Amino acid sequence: MSKIPAHRQAQLAIKRYIDEQQLQPGDGLPPEAQLAKDIGISRLSLREGVKSLEAVGILEARQGEGLYVKAFTFDSIFENLPYSFASDGKSLLNLLQVRTALEEGLVGMLANKTTPEHLQELERLSESMLSKAQTNQNFENEDREFHRVLYAPLNNPFLDRLVDLFWEVFHRLNGSADVTFWNLEQTANDHRAIVQALRRGEPEAVTAAMRAHFQQIRTRLGEEGLPSPVVVADLGQPSKRKRPIRS
Repeated sequence: MSKIPAHRQAQLAIKRYIDEQQLQPGDGLPPEAQLAKDIGISRLSLREGVKSLEAVGILEARQGEGLYVKAFTFDSIFENLPYSFASDGKSLLNLLQVRTALEEGLVGMLANKTTPEHLQELERLSESMLSKAQTNQNFENEDREFHRVLYAPLNNPFLDRLVDLFWEVFHRLNGSADVTFWNLEQTANDHRAIVQALRRGEPEAVTAAMRAHFQQIRTRLGEEGLPSPVVVADLGQPSKRKRPIRS
């Protein structure tokens, strides 16, 4: 049986101390010397354990104040998740499957929660996407902002962060894959269709519009996570520039 590294032992000891003392987010821990004595480890090991727990968002060192238990968030997971995916088509499809389930499952809830101002902003973004598409310009910023703005009426910060994360990881994987063709105008019109369905206040229509959007992305990616020859031929745009699939 392999020996547990000192820094890992320190992590476990600190977390056990927090549990035993029933410390809550915002509560302070004893000074370094006292804490090391209380949990029975060296100050060097304690420092290593503290650094690792700070990195995952469990502890927080406040300048001139000491060490505190930090409120739990998913930020550290989100920040590292993009690097856990392989840069290949299969990972892209796997991620798309999860993202599709999330957005299709939630978008219908927006039908009765949107405001005129919210719809106006979504319409502005989708029209900007279409305008750029018609002149063969990249609309990556508008695309990302559209998905950020879309779910704002649900007032769910965790969802907002998750949707943004999925967009970021999808973009990273997509940009690293050998993807050369996609239909800009179709993507822009997909987003316009979502806005139009929201304006009608029809949950089923909103969900159907989102489903159609993701379906055409899956079609363009093909079974291996790359555009299929049929789709490339249908586009009729034999460009030599490598462009990612827009989402």
